[in-house]
Amino acid sequence: DDGRHWQNVTPPTLGAWEKVSAIDASALDPATAYAAVDAHRQDDFHPHVLRTHDYGRTWTEVDSGLPANQDVPVVRADTVRSGLLFAGTSEGVYVSLDDGDHWQSLRLNLPDARINDLLVHGDDLIAATQGRSIWVLDDVTPLRQLSTAILDAPAHLFAPAVAWRVHPDNNKDTPLPPETPAGQNPPAGAVLDYWLGQGTHGAVTLEIYNFAGQVVRRFSSDEVSPPIQADRYFAAEWLRPAKRLSAAPGMHRFVWNLRYARPRAISYEYGMEAVFGEDTPTAVDGPFALPGLYSVVLTVDGQQYRAPLVVRLDPRVHTGDADLRTLLTYSQSLCAALERASAVHEAEKPANDQLDALAQRLTGARGDHALQHEVERLRDATAAGGKALSEITGVISGLEGDAESADVAPAAVNQEVFQKESTALDQAAHAWSKSESAIRKLNVRLRRAGLPAVT
Repeated sequence: DDGRHWQNVTPPTLGAWEKVSAIDASALDPATAYAAVDAHRQDDFHPHVLRTHDYGRTWTEVDSGLPANQDVPVVRADTVRSGLLFAGTSEGVYVSLDDGDHWQSLRLNLPDARINDLLVHGDDLIAATQGRSIWVLDDVTPLRQLSTAILDAPAHLFAPAVAWRVHPDNNKDTPLPPETPAGQNPPAGAVLDYWLGQGTHGAVTLEIYNFAGQVVRRFSSDEVSPPIQADRYFAAEWLRPAKRLSAAPGMHRFVWNLRYARPRAISYEYGMEAVFGEDTPTAVDGPFALPGLYSVVLTVDGQQYRAPLVVRLDPRVHTGDADLRTLLTYSQSLCAALERASAVHEAEKPANDQLDALAQRLTGARGDHALQHEVERLRDATAAGGKALSEITGVISGLEGDAESADVAPAAVNQEVFQKESTALDQAAHAWSKSESAIRKLNVRLRRAGLPAVT
């Protein structure tokens, strides 16, 4: 009653000088609370966790599964799932899915350290160690949904937590050296957790659909991403291979970076905004997906499992929906231009290589000098086209990097530059189309001369 009256609800099992180091009142049931009793100063290193469901009139000790030689400084109840508990011990963190009746380790990569305090903050679990460090277990939503029925199923897709559209660091200066003490950021994007049973066969796919039912991104366990063709100006440790979707039995976590697929480009560059041990991004990536409601579909052995996904805008950003849609349309146009230039280049380059080989073969040889001149003319034309495409895509790549660096509508001057480069790309594509026609005519003469045609 707001402190007007007090009753002694001390558990009868509590011994003299034993310290009640933490009491956590349930956010879901006013009659429920949990207490951690720390008696290690009395040379009692046994765990003691107490539970009450009747405002403290009766208490039950619930420590089954906690190591006998690890005392418990803190216990916390989840704020979403009833009966989901977390305990900090003298050597790590433990979790209970059944209100403390059974406990199991949640240690993962947490160092062997005394956990003095725990806090459930949103979808994360924060731990404070005796070493005066802070550790965060990102996204405990799978624990909130986990059940025996899920683990007995052939597969399961967990409903993901809200994903925040937050841009990566735009620092263009030298990144922090590896030895610099710095915290580690949580996964950037939507964290997708799924379970696969022992009987899984074949490829596993994850697809993300927007509200209109269109596929935004698709991942497959049998999909191998080709390596980025970019000059690496730094040590290999600054790169991290792209993570593949796993089809192995067990629990898996996959992160979608909230972007559409990276467009094909003639060339890529690595940026400066790198983090050692994490990754070094490329200067060209796919556009960010709009904030809104999405659907995630996991396909295993022909069976589909669906879950909704909410993507929200960075709360510090106040750009309107119309500007964000304009930005997406603009970015997709830039990516389409890069794809188009790449397609022309992929046809142009092998043709030019063949023309160059033919020109060298015909140089100094007795024969049709007009044929040699035509081969050299076409070779020079396709080579010049490749240079033009490279310059055009360099500008467009820069525009795409600018577009995705902030959640704002594209500037008018950027759109004007893109229009100019689009016109130049049209001209380059038209020039290649004329070269293709000329090469087909050339091939007739090459066959007559007993020379290989240009494919």
